[in-house]
Amino acid sequence: MSAESQSQTGNVMRDTPGRLLLVWALLFTFLVLLSWRIHVHRADYDWLEYPTALGDMAYYRPELGAELPGGGDDRLEGNLRFRLGEETLVLYRRLVKPTRRKDVRMRKVAKEESGAFYVYTDAVPKLDAEGRVKWRFYLKAGEDAYIEFGEKLFFPTFEQTRSLPNG
Repeated sequence: MSAESQSQTGNVMRDTPGRLLLVWALLFTFLVLLSWRIHVHRADYDWLEYPTALGDMAYYRPELGAELPGGGDDRLEGNLRFRLGEETLVLYRRLVKPTRRKDVRMRKVAKEESGAFYVYTDAVPKLDAEGRVKWRFYLKAGEDAYIEFGEKLFFPTFEQTRSLPNG
């Protein structure tokens, strides 16, 4: 191999720095375009999800037609169905009028079966006389207003039971 041919093959420019600069320029161009798109369409990328009851506008108001899909009287029939872990709970309404509780102190537990309402519980659970946690579940009925659901508390009147078949 002659010295002339060796000098020609050894000094070939490969444009490696130029290619690296081109790749960096393309990457930063795409980055600038993406950040500009996010800036222009910010509402598509921003959302808030509250772990508390703040911001929830789906109020459970049977008198206004916002009811659970089970129908009937939710004091006498278990209409609030939701999954808590692997267990499905079916609860009854325990109060007629809502109680006052701060939205900030209510913790979101799950969505009820139809997905129309969130189910809440107290952020700090109550303890019974034996020291066990006593869970109470609520549906939001307004700002700082909640209706408690739990075990059956109301029972049909005598007139209602007479109208039942085989009653």
